[in-house]
Amino acid sequence: MAVLNIENVSKTFGDTRVLEDINIAMAEGEFLILVGPSGCGKSTLLNMIAGLETITEGQITLDGRSVNTASPRERNIAMVFQFYALYPNMNVRRNIEFGLKMRGVAKQERGATVERVAKMLQIEDLLNRKPAQLSGGQRQRVAIGRALARDPALFLFDEPLSNLDAKLRVEMRTEIKQLHQRLATAMVYVTHDQIEAMTLGDRIAVMHAGRVQQLGTPREIYDDPANRYVAGFIGSPAMNFIECELIGEAGDTAVCLTGATDEARLALPSATTERLAAHGARRVVMGVRPEHLVPAAHGSAEAIACRIDVVEPTGPDTYLHTEINAEPVTARCLPSAAPAAGDTVALAVDVERAVFFDCDSEARIA
Repeated sequence: MAVLNIENVSKTFGDTRVLEDINIAMAEGEFLILVGPSGCGKSTLLNMIAGLETITEGQITLDGRSVNTASPRERNIAMVFQFYALYPNMNVRRNIEFGLKMRGVAKQERGATVERVAKMLQIEDLLNRKPAQLSGGQRQRVAIGRALARDPALFLFDEPLSNLDAKLRVEMRTEIKQLHQRLATAMVYVTHDQIEAMTLGDRIAVMHAGRVQQLGTPREIYDDPANRYVAGFIGSPAMNFIECELIGEAGDTAVCLTGATDEARLALPSATTERLAAHGARRVVMGVRPEHLVPAAHGSAEAIACRIDVVEPTGPDTYLHTEINAEPVTARCLPSAAPAAGDTVALAVDVERAVFFDCDSEARIA
C-alpha cells in the first residue's frame, strides 16, 4: 500500500489555478522530491499534504485513509520548515520534547526520546542551549530532531537547507540522506535546487506552472526527459538546445549542423530515425548535454569545427562555450585537453545520447 496517494488534486486561489490535476503515489519508505522554480506550486502541494491548505479538487490519502478534511495533528506527519520555527525562549531539549508534552507523553518517555534523537543527530552537547546560541546548521538539526521525536508515518521538508551557506548545505544534504537510510520512513522534500533533487531523491516530481511535468527516478529524469522544460531544468550546466534540420529519408536520416567554418551531417541511430519519421517534422530541436559534446579524436568524421568563445575551468572539468547553428552551446573536456579562447576545435556530438523535441510544443519526439 502507498503511504501517500495524491489523486487528481487541484488548487485554486480565487480565480487563479495554482495546481492542476496532480497524481503521485508514494511507496512506504520512499524519498520523494518536489522540485521546480519559485511559484510552480510545490510548497502549496506540500502544505496541502500537511493540512495547512485546503484541497479544491481531488483526494489525498495517508495509509489508505482520506485526510482531505483531517486537521494537521490528525495526519501523523512531521514537518521541517525553511525557517526552523524553534521556540526562542526554550532550550534545545524543551524544543524537541514540546510536541510530545502537548500530546501527554510521560516525562520519562519524553526524556528517553530526546536522548535518542540527540544522539542520532549528534547534538547531545547542545541540549541546554537556546536557539540564539546555535549556528544555522545546528538550528536545522534541532528542527529535524523535533520532527524525529514524533516518530511519524511521513516527514515533510519545505526547502530546509535554503538558508544555509553552500558548504553547510552540502553537509546537511548528506546528513538528511543518511537519516533517511537509517529510518526508512517516507519523506517528501521540496526544493528549487536540482542538485539537491538529484542527490537526495528515490523519485523526483519536476513541477512547472502548477503541473507535474515528469515523475521518475533521477536517472530517468536526466537521461529521458519528457519535454524540453524538464531537460533544461535538470542538469548543471544545462542541456544544450540546437534547432536543426533533418535531412535524408526514413531509415537514413541525419542532422545538419553548422559551426565556425563548415557544415557537418551527423547520421542518427535507426531507433531515433524511426521516431522522427513518425513525427513528420523536418525541423526539430536537438538536446545534447555538455558531457555528450566533447573535443573529437583527430580526423573524426562525426565532428564539427567550432570557435571557442569562453573557457571555463571548474577543477575536475573545463567547459567550453561556443555556437552551433548560431545557438550558444556548452561542451565539456578534461582540464589537460582544454583549448584557449579563440581556438577552433573539432567537437563530436554523441548522437546516441541526443534527444529531440518539437519546435512548437517542446514535447519530446525521440
